[in-house]
Parts: sequence; structure tokens; C-alpha cells
Amino acid sequence: MSLNPELKWICELLNEHKVEFWIDSGTLLGLAREGEVIEGDHDIDISMWSGNEPLLEKILPEVKRRDYKVSVKNYRGLNFKYKFSPQFKSSSLDIDISLFRREKDYAWCPQVYCMPYPFKNKNLAYYLYALPHRIIQEIFIRKERVSLHNWPWTTTYKVYMMWIPDKYFQETVYLHDSIPAPKDYQKYLAYRYGKWQVPRKDWFFIFDDGAVKQTSPEQLVSYFNR
Repeated sequence: MSLNPELKWICELLNEHKVEFWIDSGTLLGLAREGEVIEGDHDIDISMWSGNEPLLEKILPEVKRRDYKVSVKNYRGLNFKYKFSPQFKSSSLDIDISLFRREKDYAWCPQVYCMPYPFKNKNLAYYLYALPHRIIQEIFIRKERVSLHNWPWTTTYKVYMMWIPDKYFQETVYLHDSIPAPKDYQKYLAYRYGKWQVPRKDWFFIFDDGAVKQTSPEQLVSYFNR
């Protein structure tokens, strides 16, 4: 099975410019379990320490030349996610790059979700409630820079916290040539997904991801600094 060409391209580009990073979340899960990006996934997940952001900024002209639209998500003055959205037909996968910061022995990064939550039995009332959120989401996706703590994003997006022991990110190993992953990726996947070797159709990251905390970043950081 051949690797997704856009995954190979972004990894080679980051390596070429000496940007330290690792594949993460669903992309790591797919490569570890299936040897490829999971079928039906919507994005390529990459993470790096926030200190690499200046190097990341330098490659943006090349990203745009490949016909990706670049958007940056910010929370209370901190950039935490770069999204590259393809404007060409040969790929439907966004590239999401999360910027992690350290707090004591943990790595943290804001995580956002566009409400409402998925609902199995969708009726007219659900769609009427969801419609304005989806309209705001479309505007959100098209803006190059968005501050999540400002209106109108606060009416639609809820901010959570990715909170992960930083030991998982201290060393990397290469999977499939130029693609780095956390060295102890099997234990890391168990921390995130539990029995990660077995696919789950009903898995929802807000409630099932072991790294997602149901609190805002500033609340959690303040708690650990008491």
C-alpha cells in the first residue's frame, strides 16, 4: 500500500527545512494500525513544539505555491493551529499542524470543536439549531487568521484542552521513511485511544480521547500552577 502523497510531501518539506515535528492523532493511528491514512479521514495530523513556529512560517510561501490555502487559529494571543486546505482536486485532506507548549511535565494545546455535537437521530429541530453554527463555521474556515476568544467564534466554537505527558514527545522514530512519530507511539496511542488496534465507529474525540480535558487552557494551566 502506497502512502498518501500529500502526507509524504508535507513531511519531506518540513524535514527539508529542519522543522522538528511528528505525526499525531488520527494520522499516527492510521499508520500504526493500517499502514496508511485511515479511509474517510478528513485531515493529516501533525504536531510540533511552538518554538518551531518561525521555521514553519518560512515554508508558507511554498505551501501556497502548491495551491493550499493557509489559515492560522489563535487563542488569547497564542497561535495554536495552522491549517492548510487544498484548493486542487487531487486531494481532499486538510493538513492540520498543532503547536504544543510545555507546562511542568505536560504538553498542551487548545482544541476546538464546532457545536452542536453529533446526534444520531437528526430531526428538523436539530438542523435548525445547527444551521447558524455551520454558517459561522464556513466563515471561520475561509478566514486566514482567527482569534477563537472573540465574537462570533465564541458563539459556535467550544475550546477544550489537549493535555499530554511530554515524555511521549521527547523522542521520535521514523515510520515509513521520512515520517517521524513519537518513539513510544504504541503506549501513546493507548493513552489517547485505549484499545487502539481495534477500530471504533462510535468514537468521538471530545469524550473518548484520553488527552482531551473538559476545561479551558487557562483554567487547567492555572490549576497546575497553584
